[in-house]
Amino acid sequence: MAILDVVETGHEHVVDLRHELDRVRGALDRTDAVLGVTDDALERAEHAIETSRRVSPYVLAAVGAAAIGVAAYLVWRSRRRRDDS
Repeated sequence: MAILDVVETGHEHVVDLRHELDRVRGALDRTDAVLGVTDDALERAEHAIETSRRVSPYVLAAVGAAAIGVAAYLVWRSRRRRDDS
């Protein structure tokens, strides 16, 4: 009888071990999914950074040109007001 008890107890441990392994597998699957999403997000961020590095000089030039245009307009307007007075 003792041998049957040992075999039966060992069988219970195998069932518990399988249950725990299934839980671990589920956690690893969820982790893999999260890492996949994170990898995609990092790739998009890298692409955005590369794009901004290429585009930012043009944006800065456009903003600078607009600022110069506004300043020139304000100077022209103030001189015109002085001349009219």
